[in-house]
Formats: sequence, C-alpha cells, structure tokens
Amino acid sequence: MNLISRRLAALFVIGVAALYPPFLGAFNRPGSVLGIPLLPLYLFSVWGALVVVAWLLNRRDKS
Repeated sequence: MNLISRRLAALFVIGVAALYPPFLGAFNRPGSVLGIPLLPLYLFSVWGALVVVAWLLNRRDKS
C-alpha cells in the first residue's frame, strides 16, 4: 500500500470511530448551536470534514 492508501484507510478508521453509536450519545442531548440541534450538527460536520479530507488526499495524489 502506498502512502495515500494508508492515509485513506486511517481516515476511514477515524470516521468509523467518530460515528460510532456510543460516542454519538455524547451529542444526543438537549441544546442547540445557532438553532441547530447538537446531534445533527455533529453528524453533518463530521461527514463534511471526512469528505473534504478525502478529497484533499485524492487531489494531492493526482498532482
């Protein structure tokens, strides 16, 4: 495996850990940030960050 493949595999493991149900329980409480409930805000933020980091890793690979 080359370096980019290892980084993408590590990103996958980080993503699975960040979206693991027991960890999500920490954000499943009442409250909001700018009117957005905590759990959906966390889920979409993590998902977006994973997509951006994967895109950056793949973009760097083609250069």
